[in-house]
Amino acid sequence: MLNVERIIDSIEAISLALENNQSAFLLQPIWKTQGKSPKLVEQCLDVFVWSDAGFSNFISKIANRDSNATKITRQTRTAIWLFKMLADISQYKKFNHEEIIDNLSYNTKNDKAFASAGNVTNRYMSCPRLETPAISKSEIKNIILGGGQNMLSPERRFDAIIYNSPELFQ
Repeated sequence: MLNVERIIDSIEAISLALENNQSAFLLQPIWKTQGKSPKLVEQCLDVFVWSDAGFSNFISKIANRDSNATKITRQTRTAIWLFKMLADISQYKKFNHEEIIDNLSYNTKNDKAFASAGNVTNRYMSCPRLETPAISKSEIKNIILGGGQNMLSPERRFDAIIYNSPELFQ
């Protein structure tokens, strides 16, 4: 029997134990639009650096702790994957991510852990740089060079914003 609450509590405890020795783990791109519109604000781009402890704690906060749930959410599945990876590192000094993902997919053959919208992440990422990103939209043409905007696949939100903003490249 899978004890999801124990798994999530363990991840939270590990994240708190790492707090004084945390290190950079993940760069998350940030883009800011005018409300819910696809129009970028003037200061629109930045990155947020998640630490290993911070990201683990975030996973523990967004995963569903209900051991009686009838369906495992992507966030809970990610917590389970992280727990198994950490357990394997502790026991074997390594882990096999493909095996973990394949064996703990819970009938969802998908390697995507989860996506988390700003309304979920903002409270964990709150900082002045998130409110006013450092990079202005006029710099986008210096970041995406040589017609690169024409190679985007606008099925994703940021790709679509760039693809549908030709004025940024004039």
